[in-house]
This record gives sequence, structure tokens and C-alpha cells, in this order.
Amino acid sequence: MIQRPATLLTPPILALTLFLLTGCGAGTDLAQRPPPGYVGDVAARVSAVDWAQARPVTVQLDEFRFQPDRLAFERGTPYRLTLENRGTVAHTFTSEGFFKAIAVRRVTTAQGAVETPALVNLEIPAGQADVVEFVPVEAGTYDLACHEPLHSSFGMTGTITVR
Repeated sequence: MIQRPATLLTPPILALTLFLLTGCGAGTDLAQRPPPGYVGDVAARVSAVDWAQARPVTVQLDEFRFQPDRLAFERGTPYRLTLENRGTVAHTFTSEGFFKAIAVRRVTTAQGAVETPALVNLEIPAGQADVVEFVPVEAGTYDLACHEPLHSSFGMTGTITVR
């Protein structure tokens, strides 16, 4: 009887591992109408601020981290958040509590711009950047994670604070 040496990654396990590490294409999910629990008067809030004064903030996403992984915003202040995926696979920027606590003016992706959406999930493909223009409404501390399979387990998490 011939015995083969045991290997850690047999072809089926290797294929599954690669699938999990590269993600399964959760996609960007934007709602045109705010779901329950979201800021309801978005149009009024985004029209009440001077967007020429929007503060720029950039977050870099790569394998497997957000940089910075701690973000802080002030209520009532407009922001232009650029999410740059410098990694080799898609990553998400997902924070249900934070998304419910902001009024979004616009999300701009490689596919174009969407006005006043409610954010559910933002997926940024490798090598691309999305821009989110928003005004924080509700104070709080919110969890941030990448929802691609296993990415948060590998440390792709963070915290967002609105004061």
C-alpha cells in the first residue's frame, strides 16, 4: 500500500479557501427610500449645509484592514468620505448603526452617482474608490466591518464615533 503525504490544502480545500478570501460579491446596496430606523428627512438635512465646506476624510481598505480603523465625525458637519480599495480583492465598508445615523447627500462609484440613498452595504472593487457625501445626525459609537467572508475575522474591523 502506497501512502501519500498529507497536505494541508487539498484541491477542494484550496478552492474553498480562495473563494472565501476573495469574497462572493456582496455588492453595493443602496435603498432609495430610508428603511425603518434610518434618518427620514434626508433631503432637508443635506440641503441645509454648505457642501463647499465638506471635510475630506479618506479610508484605505486592503487585506485585511481599514486605515484608519477609528473614525470620528461631528454631528451637523458635512463630510466627503473617500473609500479607496488598495487591495487585490473587493472589500466592503459596512456599519449598519452608522448608516442609520447619517443623512447621505450622494454616493459616487465607478458606475455613477446616486443622490440621497440610504446606505445598506458599500462594496468597493479592488483598485477603485467610492465617495460618500454625508452629514452625521445621531451621536453614538458604531461598529465597522468588512462583510466579505472571513475578512472581519482577519481583523478588518473598526469603530466610527459621531459626537
